[in-house]
Amino acid sequence: MKHLYIPLLLLLFASFSFGANDKYRISITDDPATTMTIGWNQISGHSVALFYDVVDHGTDAKSYSDFQLPDRTVFYKGMNNYFVRLTDLAPSTVYYFVIVDNEGTSERFWFKTLPDKPNVPLSIVAGGDSRRSGSEIVPHEPRIESNKIVKAIRPDFVAFGGDYTDDNTDGQWQSWFDDWQHSIGDDGRMTPLYNTRGNHEHSNEDIVNLFDVPYDDVYYAINFGGSLIRFYTLNSMFSIAGEQTEWLSEDLEKNNDATVWKMAQYHYTIAPHISSKPYRVAQYEHWANLFYKHGMQLVIECDTHVARNSWPVRPSEEEGSDGGFIRDDQNGTVYAGEGSWGLIRNVNVNYNWTRDAGSFTQVKWIQANMDSLVVYTIKSATSNPSIPVNDEDRFIMPDDLDIWVMADGSDRVVIDRPNPLYESVLNVLEAETISPKAIIQYLYPNPTQEVLRVEVREAKNHRYQISSMQGKIVSEGTIRETFQDIDLKSLSNGTYFFRLWESDESQYEVRKFIKK
Repeated sequence: MKHLYIPLLLLLFASFSFGANDKYRISITDDPATTMTIGWNQISGHSVALFYDVVDHGTDAKSYSDFQLPDRTVFYKGMNNYFVRLTDLAPSTVYYFVIVDNEGTSERFWFKTLPDKPNVPLSIVAGGDSRRSGSEIVPHEPRIESNKIVKAIRPDFVAFGGDYTDDNTDGQWQSWFDDWQHSIGDDGRMTPLYNTRGNHEHSNEDIVNLFDVPYDDVYYAINFGGSLIRFYTLNSMFSIAGEQTEWLSEDLEKNNDATVWKMAQYHYTIAPHISSKPYRVAQYEHWANLFYKHGMQLVIECDTHVARNSWPVRPSEEEGSDGGFIRDDQNGTVYAGEGSWGLIRNVNVNYNWTRDAGSFTQVKWIQANMDSLVVYTIKSATSNPSIPVNDEDRFIMPDDLDIWVMADGSDRVVIDRPNPLYESVLNVLEAETISPKAIIQYLYPNPTQEVLRVEVREAKNHRYQISSMQGKIVSEGTIRETFQDIDLKSLSNGTYFFRLWESDESQYEVRKFIKK
């Protein structure tokens, strides 16, 4: 296709100038390993196209190997929103791009597709409520401070929980996109958005027309990192009962054993930590039990403009419960939130399962791998991220971030309860089909009564863990020889998972066994 467009390009670029576009954004609306949606505001001009390549040609558009014309244009919120939907991309690959029109060429930007394998860790920023009360047609400094956190830690994507602006006006949305440009790296790196609707978005069309989300009701689910995370975006502005909950139930059931982690985001908080916000009974009744039933490990809520993390909880009205939940460290869901990307309120409600709550602008930084979800809360206003993380060491905490230390003295929430059903489906192999290259060569007898013998490929220091079907670690240790007997007398009868790491812990294998 490129060569059909080059003659026109040569005429257009006789004298170079910048193209007539701004308010750039990229969105995740499908598999982020192979697709990406690029959007912008086309101020003027015509003959618009996006040129892209895995090689950086700067602003020399005619040197890029591929181009694509806009897939969709929509005039909305006073902007000519142009969208290019790139498909058939390679996973874990950097793509450089420029936008060309008859007036010139944009700056050069780039993004990186996500991996399609679960063994590659992901970095995620989550949060919402970037609005402020009153005028927003000038730069909103608290929002910009949070956007600069995105620029500094360079996550794989941002899960945004709604309430972008206050009054949803044309001018406020244009200001929002202007402020979002502060999330773009000095080297042109762009972070994709995974979008949710809030109550200050007056209709689903706001999300559909400004981020090209193809789901008219703005509830959907996408896998990230291949089978690492199934991430649900729910619409708390839409009818909770009925079609949305039916879809959620069916999708959770269908994908029950398909991913290591399940996460969800939506706008309204079920049990708010400020008294001026109502308890969301419909969400509690229709969603909370589904989350617990299907092992949802992390839920991101927004709306109340405070910082909060919960202990793992499950729905309950039994003695010891509070606000419809009771702490359950083994099987519960962690609820994190509650917004305050750009506007804060004072916390005045706490539950006995509240780990801590505070009042400051913040974003959540989630680090996900096959063993754990780690959630940091970054205080935006008191952080000074002048130097971005190195892309090769992007999980190392920069010194200039102010991390919230909670009441228990911890600066992070750690969820180390991967989905055991996923591991059993993905990794359990019968002895006769085990590859010679597998770390674990034999695990027997299975079923067993008192002793489990493990034979490994090489005599190295292999760390192991045994966990229950609920994800609770019941035994751990080290295997240094080619075989070792593990005493199981203290374990109750049931099904367990045996996990063994390579000596350098670069990978691990899991086998299922039964204690009788």
